[in-house]
Amino acid sequence: MSIDLMMLLDGVKRKIKAVPAAAYGDLAEECGVSVPTLYGIIADRRMPSLPTLQKLCDHFAITVDVATHKQVLPPVVRPIE
Repeated sequence: MSIDLMMLLDGVKRKIKAVPAAAYGDLAEECGVSVPTLYGIIADRRMPSLPTLQKLCDHFAITVDVATHKQVLPPVVRPIE
């Protein structure tokens, strides 16, 4: 069994790009990397280690269903009308 890490990494990169640049310092600190490393990841100059990728996934609430290898998104909650 293998998880498509490149697909997962692409999703993480999209999430990083959506973060305001002013908040990169907080994200980097939380994930134990430098801000230049974050820029390197989104520019495809750096490949995060698995522990760093896990921390980024945890930060953005991205999980992978090990059985299907598909990204699992949190459920959408809609108000009862």
